[in-house]
Amino acid sequence: MKRLFILFVLAFVSLALFNTEANAQCKQQVVYQCATSSDNGIYLRDFNTKLKRDAADEETGMKWSQHLNMNTKYKFTLCAQEGFQDQVVLTLYDSSRPENSNPYECTFDKEQNTDKKSFEFICTKAGIYYISIRFKPGQGSKKACAVGILSFKGKVTAKDLENMKK
Repeated sequence: MKRLFILFVLAFVSLALFNTEANAQCKQQVVYQCATSSDNGIYLRDFNTKLKRDAADEETGMKWSQHLNMNTKYKFTLCAQEGFQDQVVLTLYDSSRPENSNPYECTFDKEQNTDKKSFEFICTKAGIYYISIRFKPGQGSKKACAVGILSFKGKVTAKDLENMKK
């Protein structure tokens, strides 16, 4: 009995002394808030990342690959922990339209210098696309977590595609 008590006390003390910030909770909290925001469509997947930049020219964040289906409308939503929303960018691209030159869509408009929380994408060609979440160039010097949510908005009809071309 005495040994059990000592083990319990040691376990409790070690948990109390070595308690670190719970990044998983931060991510889960951000995922939940982002996924439950209105008008997102049907939740498909989330893209979690920890962001940290030690040097100004260092690239940070992550990228994921995702198969998207032809004639399907998707919505991408970006959420970051409080205080970092305007420092993080989500980018959708593929091998023919690279991330840093001419991506399909992005939550940051460089020309207008404006942020948007989400964008919709109509996939006209099935294939592998890439999603990246990174700090904007020259921003973000602390640790942060961010999440992108991929949602299904619906199938696109031939008439919708025709209207897109106009």
